Amino acid sequence: MNLRPKRVVTLATDAELKNEHYYRRLWIAVKGFNLTRRAWIEELAGCFRDFDGEITFKSGHRFEIPDLDELFGDDPDMRWMGYYLEPGDKPDFPKSKSWKLDRLRMLDLYFRVRFPSIAQHFGR
Repeated sequence: MNLRPKRVVTLATDAELKNEHYYRRLWIAVKGFNLTRRAWIEELAGCFRDFDGEITFKSGHRFEIPDLDELFGDDPDMRWMGYYLEPGDKPDFPKSKSWKLDRLRMLDLYFRVRFPSIAQHFGR
């Protein structure tokens, strides 16, 4: 019998993901992991498969993890991730911004689930 309550992780809002500072901190965290763009899909899948908690929207409604292959589209080479990770003129800034919020949300959720101590700094 497990008496320990399940961990609840709350998703980032669209406003958070669109915030310039939040976006940059998320990008730095993703970039800092030095995974290949193709390895990210496996990393995300493993993280969410192994998570034994609950994921909710800010409203408290439960969130179901989407099929990651569908979410990232017909892109087995994960080119979107390659473009997302490209640094700009300054190495600590992305070259461009992506507004694919569902994809960004999964990257953010990865850190909220696996590395909450890193994710807590995104919104500062």
